[in-house]
Amino acid sequence: MLKNYFLVALRTIKRNKIYSTINIFGLSLGIASSILILMWVNDELTYNSSHENLNSIFRVMENQHYSDRIGTTSSTPGPLSPYLKATYPEVKYASRLTWPTENLFNIEEASYYESGRYVDADFLEMFTFKFIEGSAATAFRDKNSVVLTETMAKKYFGNEPATGQTFRFNNKDNLQVTGVVEDWPKNSDFGGFAYLLNFDKFMDENKQWLDQWGNNNVSTFVQLQSGQDWEAYSAKINRLLDEKNENNSIELFLYPATKMHLYGSFENGVQDGGRIRYVKIFAIIAVFLLLIACINFMNLSTALAVKRSKEVALRKVVGAFRKHLIYQFLTESVVFSILGGMLAMALVLLLMPVFNEISDKSLVLDFSMQTVLLFVGTILFTGFVGGSYPAFYIARFEPAKVLKGQLKSGKAAVRFRKVLVTTQFVLSIIMIFCTVVVYQQLWYVQNQDTGFNKEGIIYMEMQENMAEKYDLIQDQLLQDPSILSVSESSFSPLSIGNSTWGLDWPGKDPQERILFSNFAIDGSYIETMGLTLVGGRTFDKTMATDTANIIINESAARKMGFEPLEAVDQPITVWGERKGHIIGVVKDYNYSSSHSVIRPMFMMFEKDWCSYIIVRAKPQQYTAAIDALNSIYTTYAPAYPFEYRFLDVDWAEFYENEERTGQLFQGFAWLSIFISCLGLFGLAAFAIQQRTKEIGVRKVLGASTSSIITLTVKDFALLVIIAAVIGSPLAWYLMDQWLTDFAFHVDISVLVPLAAMLLALVIAIVTVGFHSIRAARTNPVDALRYE
Repeated sequence: MLKNYFLVALRTIKRNKIYSTINIFGLSLGIASSILILMWVNDELTYNSSHENLNSIFRVMENQHYSDRIGTTSSTPGPLSPYLKATYPEVKYASRLTWPTENLFNIEEASYYESGRYVDADFLEMFTFKFIEGSAATAFRDKNSVVLTETMAKKYFGNEPATGQTFRFNNKDNLQVTGVVEDWPKNSDFGGFAYLLNFDKFMDENKQWLDQWGNNNVSTFVQLQSGQDWEAYSAKINRLLDEKNENNSIELFLYPATKMHLYGSFENGVQDGGRIRYVKIFAIIAVFLLLIACINFMNLSTALAVKRSKEVALRKVVGAFRKHLIYQFLTESVVFSILGGMLAMALVLLLMPVFNEISDKSLVLDFSMQTVLLFVGTILFTGFVGGSYPAFYIARFEPAKVLKGQLKSGKAAVRFRKVLVTTQFVLSIIMIFCTVVVYQQLWYVQNQDTGFNKEGIIYMEMQENMAEKYDLIQDQLLQDPSILSVSESSFSPLSIGNSTWGLDWPGKDPQERILFSNFAIDGSYIETMGLTLVGGRTFDKTMATDTANIIINESAARKMGFEPLEAVDQPITVWGERKGHIIGVVKDYNYSSSHSVIRPMFMMFEKDWCSYIIVRAKPQQYTAAIDALNSIYTTYAPAYPFEYRFLDVDWAEFYENEERTGQLFQGFAWLSIFISCLGLFGLAAFAIQQRTKEIGVRKVLGASTSSIITLTVKDFALLVIIAAVIGSPLAWYLMDQWLTDFAFHVDISVLVPLAAMLLALVIAIVTVGFHSIRAARTNPVDALRYE
């Protein structure tokens, strides 16, 4: 019986070549795009899954209570990790983890910057490492041990053993390789490192500030003993910092490592969103595209049902039960889906490199059991969903009416097809709407008034003794005709990593806690960055008192209770000991991304903290400016590779995720429209074929070509307009929720739904119009002979 079903399905495909081709191609596009998206979703959902103990690993985080908000951070005090392990029996392992840092590695002629982290020895026990050389037990046997990834080991040593080899580290220390591990999967929150160093070394070099309970500077991870209640332990350490730092405004809590990637966003002390939003959005898009493809199949199958009515009637007359007919037509649907799936597999292989480049993934179609199940599941889902209604609809035909020629395509079937077409365009209009808003927001954040001039800003990190010779370097750079101004800073312009509530002023409420970002600059920073002084002055290196003074932004002035101009000359105390004045107020500028509001900030004149040189190059002379910086590096830090950054590139990188989202939205929006139009093309051809005689009569009676085209197009155009009315509010709501992730964002204009509707309308009219024009130009004699 099953064999017969398949044979009938293949004969049906052969008999209706055009409609079968449209169906198979539409299904293949829907399946291929859905598979790609679902592979992306699966990659996100399986982040960090390579770690066997992940369910018992937790990140220690802080809720910091301020007067205006609760700030959540994963930055914790340096002494916390060893204290937790030594004090609480619930803790099996504990490790500190620094932020990624670039260091110089030299061996013979090879000299490169490599990115890595400092960790405690427990880190190698907590997380799953596959050692190629060495072991977790011996990897950090002393402070100058280094563990390399397989990629870094091969880069320096080829296929030779790396353990026992020695590196020159930052041109001052020697490190010995004590282990080599396999590269971590890319879908890991800790991936991307080339090496791991012993945290004891980091502690020795930075003990002055790292060994303080009041200074947050590293991440802390703990692995609990088997069977421990993590929520109970989290409550147990909640007020730990009260006794260590006499600080009643910070609460510690554990956050599961399983949730870090997808649920890592916090707002006012409460978990709020994160990448899970994008996972949900793209999972919905995958379903959308599959539904659009299934709707195509439903539409064409029900439209062609009249052609197969006699076949169904004869089968019933000779004894076929309704369930047998349902099985047959569902089998046909699955056959279509299988053929579409085979073509989809080829499309996935073809499109995978492009998809990976856009999405910044490393997805591979590996034909593992999981991948095979994903393919088979998608194909079967598509086949059964796409074939369900046609199967039940066709199997319902009454033999007597069919054989008497009394069966026509019923009103219910026509209405259902209209509902399906409308649904297709609802989904397509939602996709178009979302694409337009995403690109509007991207244009806005990349071109908004940031409060500084990012064009022509080039910066680099100072190495060796460059900071000590900064004044000499500044003079040399200013002599170059390609450079307009030069300054120095303790941070790169968009990565201000310091914050404090240790700022006091007369009249401040002693109980009030306000967090201020802060960093060190020189007297030319404001000019170089193109900031605007709304009052006061910048730092002057000839004035010794400026080392105690600060410059604030407008947000800081208002938080302190002053209007910006009133804040100038106000006395302040920083960290209880630096007593000075506010000498200047700069206009608020966005020193972070547009995702965040502009926070209070102050700048200090502390040359010893500065580690970055920032220059503004003249327009069209960037290459000459880079050559000048390279010359400085060659002179003052010859052992270090020359590296530099453009500020406008950094700003654009803030929105890489949104840009990738926009590109994917755009691609899938056009794909949804294309698949919808494939079905519309076939459906319009069938509808016009059904009205061939009517069109011939109208032409004989004098109807014009334009009136006939209007007659055939208007029904489909009306469906698109209805789809826009339904889809636009849904898309508006979705995009309004997405825009809440940005502190600075566009307002959705009423022109957006109009543009989405017009685009869909034009595409639909062009698709249907092709058949309409052919029908209108047909000789009426031929039309009247039809049937």
